[in-house]
Amino acid sequence: MVPKQFLGTGKVSTLNTGNSRRAYVTFLAGNGDYVKGVVGLAKGLRKVKSSYPLLVAILPDVPEEHREILRSQGCIVHEIDPIYPPENHVQFAMAYYLTNYSKLRIWNFVEFSKMIYLDADIQLFENIDHLFDTQNGYFYAVMDCFCEKTRSHSPQYKIGYCQQCPNKVTWLTEMGSPPPLYFNAGLYLSLTV
Repeated sequence: MVPKQFLGTGKVSTLNTGNSRRAYVTFLAGNGDYVKGVVGLAKGLRKVKSSYPLLVAILPDVPEEHREILRSQGCIVHEIDPIYPPENHVQFAMAYYLTNYSKLRIWNFVEFSKMIYLDADIQLFENIDHLFDTQNGYFYAVMDCFCEKTRSHSPQYKIGYCQQCPNKVTWLTEMGSPPPLYFNAGLYLSLTV
């Protein structure tokens, strides 16, 4: 469940999605080149013959020119209001984290019973529509790891611990409890019904 402070006045409207209550969802903010990633994602979904639409949740700062490009690719463009992180969460946040909070608005898309969120930099090589057929009432996501150099500040990286390969390196008891399970927010499946 999304905390109350994250729900709000996003411009939610009934979307024309045909008979399906399923959709792929991605996110776009700003006027930079990220629109190219969304176009690539839309083309990828078409290439693998997906049966479901791509809904693009956009912030108000996305220019009309980019919105038109997305519509021309068959995307459903849906403007959302930004969500700003609490003051105590911004001190060490990277700039793009500040817009990532706005991704929580996709939980307001009640027109859909099942959504698969895909970051715009994901490339599909085969159809993944079967993921919509997973059991209802659960949140599915890809397990993440801290093996990347960008995570070198973390205790997991420093000892080589990875939840995807827990037998590779044992969590050291002197470090306290092992970290809770964590997932990569680049691909996840939300089933609401």
